Amino acid sequence: PHKVQLINDAYNAVVDAVLGAEAGLAEGTEPCGAILATLKHIRIPIVSLDVPSGAPGPPPAALSPARPAPVSPVESPRRFLGRQHFVAGRFLPYDVQRKFELNPPEYPGTECVVAL
Repeated sequence: PHKVQLINDAYNAVVDAVLGAEAGLAEGTEPCGAILATLKHIRIPIVSLDVPSGAPGPPPAALSPARPAPVSPVESPRRFLGRQHFVAGRFLPYDVQRKFELNPPEYPGTECVVAL
């Protein structure tokens, strides 16, 4: 069977932690090019940490239906086209919040992430 079919059949979701927001690798660049090409064809949800891997400059490609993100201010969430966006960062020190003029969301109970 093809890699894509194996992934679709064996898993409920894929966590995309292949490249970071500032990786600067083009889609065809190895060692990640083949992985990114496969991710484009799977049917199961992809949860991208930070910015979806292989996303070009603004606006990013919408490979990911969900996106957990740090609470720090970045531009990519404004262009996120997936179904769900989560923010992590419950314990961000007040000094950091004040310095960067952050307004983090309320975290219910003991939750460490919150859906936007």
